Amino acid sequence: MNGKKLNIGLFGFGTVGSGLYDVLKRIGSKNVEIKRICVRDISKKRAVEAEFTNNPDDIFNDPDINFIVELIDDAEAAYHIVKRALTSGLSAVSGNKKMLAHHLPEFIELQQKHNVALLYDASAC
Repeated sequence: MNGKKLNIGLFGFGTVGSGLYDVLKRIGSKNVEIKRICVRDISKKRAVEAEFTNNPDDIFNDPDINFIVELIDDAEAAYHIVKRALTSGLSAVSGNKKMLAHHLPEFIELQQKHNVALLYDASAC
């Protein structure tokens, strides 16, 4: 990122996603912001002031978003999110163990081909 602000597109706002949001708000970094959050149920009431969407294109088509964080429980949907991020030239973090177990070799090739990073150590703790 070379000193650029990290503008995160977050997929999932369950326990881990909302925890990440809370931590980032608490530390108050001017260099990291969750710009938009994609959730399954857009009508669900949430006690945070954030920009929510249920359309992944709202994140992938936002030119300000430069980093994807995928924290959902659906392995198939997680695969498509991470693959799209990497092939779009966006680095990504995934917490989906099942998806990574099935697709890690493909993702390693994609991150090398597109010169991006896939971070996932926390998913294997």
